[in-house]
Amino acid sequence: MRDALRADPRVVLVELAQAARGPRRALVRGLLRELVWYPLELPRQLAKIGADVLHCPGPLGPPRRLPTPMVVTLNDVMPLDRPEWFTRANVLHTRLLVRRLAAAAAALLVPSEFTRRELTAAWGIDPARIHVTRYGVDARFSSGPPDEALLAGLGVQPPYVLTVGRLQPRKNIEAAIDAFGRLGEAGSGHRLVIAGARGWRDEALFERVRTAPAAERVQLIGRITDDELVALYRGAACFAFPSRFEGFGFPPLEAMACGAPVVSSNRTSMPEVVGDAGLLVDPEDHDALAAAIADVLSSPARAGELRERGLRRAERFTWAACADATIAAYEAVAQ
Repeated sequence: MRDALRADPRVVLVELAQAARGPRRALVRGLLRELVWYPLELPRQLAKIGADVLHCPGPLGPPRRLPTPMVVTLNDVMPLDRPEWFTRANVLHTRLLVRRLAAAAAALLVPSEFTRRELTAAWGIDPARIHVTRYGVDARFSSGPPDEALLAGLGVQPPYVLTVGRLQPRKNIEAAIDAFGRLGEAGSGHRLVIAGARGWRDEALFERVRTAPAAERVQLIGRITDDELVALYRGAACFAFPSRFEGFGFPPLEAMACGAPVVSSNRTSMPEVVGDAGLLVDPEDHDALAAAIADVLSSPARAGELRERGLRRAERFTWAACADATIAAYEAVAQ
């Protein structure tokens, strides 16, 4: 979105120097940020440039009101809903610091109506202060033939079902593995390709892969580049995304933009992203997930219909539209 904001004549975007850079320990950097940067240096820099609005693009910022109105982007407050998926430090940061930051902000930017509802329910924030600024999909995610050289370099050969996500509990990769094992004849000849870096508490997932009924057809390829991700999306017979919780959900959007038929979770923000362009199922119902994937794999007509719907749906999500909504929030607080 930064490029879209820079290209808009209504905005002069000035990036402020980051606090406490360098090889210091995390605790020292945090103390310098909270005790020096936010109370002293940040107000000085804002006054120097004559800023109309301060935008904090993540859950870090001064936990008190400043003379310059502040806008804060929050993707979710997931640690409040599912603290077991996070470290104690993550949970405390959200409960204490992020809550104070949200209270101090003149406006909050969120990527989905779901997150807007979550913030209102969790902290009683007036919905009028929360602006939905849906994210866009980068131009590199587009339809076309897959790069066979990139796929070969990953050791991936079609046909395959693809799932993407860091290996951690909320991504629910185990549901994709279990559903894939239930596909039967519809999945014969296909492999399940799992792309994602190692995550927190992923030991059980690796054990599940090792002992899955179709373990010989499940392929973990680890962290990948964006170009490799595009190739995987383009070559996938089906993209399965059974995530339990997403503040927005980039993977199904990227998959649709690349022409992959999408089967997605029906929870949190995913219905807002996928709409009627994919098959939405309960991520905890592995039979339903397997049936939806089988529907795509066994019916070329169904797969083609979902590809066309997905491409049209992805066109609605642009960074220019996100920038417009963001600027509207700037103008509201500046006035």
